Amino acid sequence: MILSKGLLVVKIRIDISPQYSEKEIVIRSSEKDDEFNDILNKIKDIESQLGTINGYSEGSVYSIALSDVLFFETNDRNIYAHTTDNSYLVHHRLYELEDNLPNNFLRISKSSILNVDEILSLSTSVTGNLVQFRDSYKSVYVSRRFLKELKNRLNQRKL
Repeated sequence: MILSKGLLVVKIRIDISPQYSEKEIVIRSSEKDDEFNDILNKIKDIESQLGTINGYSEGSVYSIALSDVLFFETNDRNIYAHTTDNSYLVHHRLYELEDNLPNNFLRISKSSILNVDEILSLSTSVTGNLVQFRDSYKSVYVSRRFLKELKNRLNQRKL
């Protein structure tokens, strides 16, 4: 199957066999250019809609959809995934999450990564930059260092 969009031509090869234990996507390219990055970003966007992460709370393990995660935050050397109503301990380092989460997640401080799709508002003031989330009382601060990139992402989201 060949898909084309403008000058970009992408060959898609589908191989279904019982020998495979998991689904895998392989991208082959002669160089890592803008088209390559666009394809990779689209795949990560799809992955975010399908992806889950294991969270631990009160002795139980929960499979949490990434789309339900508002933000990840460090607290006392532990990483927590915050959803609308709960927070769950996750056994990953923040830098690992940053490298592996889909594009709708963005680092906003030394101790936090948020889901841009769940932002209701961003308030900037002299005392700090505060993000409020949809359907939740939770909020998180954005450091000045990461504010510009967050504003860019929010502007792109409107397009």
